[in-house]
Amino acid sequence: MENLLRQIPSVSKLMETTKGKELIQTFGRQEFLRICREHLEKIREDIAKNSGDFRESLEEEKILLKIEKKLKLTAKKSLTKVINCTGTILHTNLGRAPLAERALEKILEVSKGYSNLEFDLARGERGSRTLGISEQLAQLLGVDDCVIVNNNAAAVLLVLMALTKGKEVIISRGQLVEIGGSFRIPEIMEQSGSILKEVGTTNKVHLKDYQRAINENTGAIMRVHTSNYRIVGFTQEVDLQTLSKLAHENNLPLIDDLGSGTLISLTKWGVYDEPTVTESIKMGADIVTFSGDKLLGGPQCGVIVGKKEYIDIIKKHPLMRALRCDKLVLSALAATLELYQREEYGEIPIYNFLNRSVAELKEMAEEITQNIDSQKVTIKEDFCYVGGGALPTHQLPTVVIKVNSQKPAHELAKWFRNLEIPVIGRIHKGEFYLDLKAVFPEEIPYLQHVLSKI
Repeated sequence: MENLLRQIPSVSKLMETTKGKELIQTFGRQEFLRICREHLEKIREDIAKNSGDFRESLEEEKILLKIEKKLKLTAKKSLTKVINCTGTILHTNLGRAPLAERALEKILEVSKGYSNLEFDLARGERGSRTLGISEQLAQLLGVDDCVIVNNNAAAVLLVLMALTKGKEVIISRGQLVEIGGSFRIPEIMEQSGSILKEVGTTNKVHLKDYQRAINENTGAIMRVHTSNYRIVGFTQEVDLQTLSKLAHENNLPLIDDLGSGTLISLTKWGVYDEPTVTESIKMGADIVTFSGDKLLGGPQCGVIVGKKEYIDIIKKHPLMRALRCDKLVLSALAATLELYQREEYGEIPIYNFLNRSVAELKEMAEEITQNIDSQKVTIKEDFCYVGGGALPTHQLPTVVIKVNSQKPAHELAKWFRNLEIPVIGRIHKGEFYLDLKAVFPEEIPYLQHVLSKI
């Protein structure tokens, strides 16, 4: 055993090798030293337990290869780029909406130096960090003002805390949704200090249910758009316009949580039941909340828009400072809204993906597989979904590359995930697919390369 222990190369010796220097250059000296020491200690433990092939494991080249593998694995635990071949355009686990090029340029422009984040250039004094965005949303939606916080759950929480704490909020039982990650509307309402007053049943609610629930302790009527599921069949809802009339007759605010928050009609893509923010405002909602990184196609944030009298109260709440967004989010949001103002929807990646036809996707698939053995891949038409808690019943036509292999689908999926740039595909009925719906053109050469390795 002593002889084997003496054969273990020192850390300094491994650092001086060409491979060691390359790894230090790539991953940093401290990380290399940490992984190197851990691995050499593992070898010592194996020798003490008399386990493993020591002659092979003691070779410098083999040791460095294993250290490199561990370094790469550790690096992937940090936030890193992946290629989305799941077919889900707004994949929550993969970061939801990719940002437009203009948004990325704006982030770089604002973050490289100083900015007028809270400085009014005209008056030469402290200003509002959302003044420009407020003007954009006023133009796009016809609202008085806005508040921007870090996500839509925070938006709902802040609205309830500011407007209805200690009071009852009337909401249909069929709208008590789970937003995701176990965040549920009843729990958010409880945390806000508001009192949940549910009316109706899971599938049916009538105007009379709302009318009967109103009392001297009612703080608001709330509608939550069920953006991540649909109830169909024997159902009944009260439309927003009718709820608005009831709320205003009783001097109550009407809060509309849209969740996915699309600013434009999706009828072009065959979607007729997804309400827009503009429609909510026109139908009488006093406050509307929605996400920035879903159908808006911007950065993660929660957007609160509506009437000045309520927005002013929300802005003054002590929690506002804890939930507000930084300059990077605000600059990306402003740049995304600018594309809406110019009606340049094709510059927003999610709409570019939605626009892709089956013919375009087939061309992409053929380009990717042109030099691949036809027995290893099969090009197929299929369906996918928008995802991200939006349009749950709407199927989108897509094209997939089915990877033909003796390996089980879950092993193929793992192999693709462990690539230098991880590729995240999907498994369907025991088959592994690379769905091209949300693949960027610049990612095609890499997919060509990795498929040639199968």
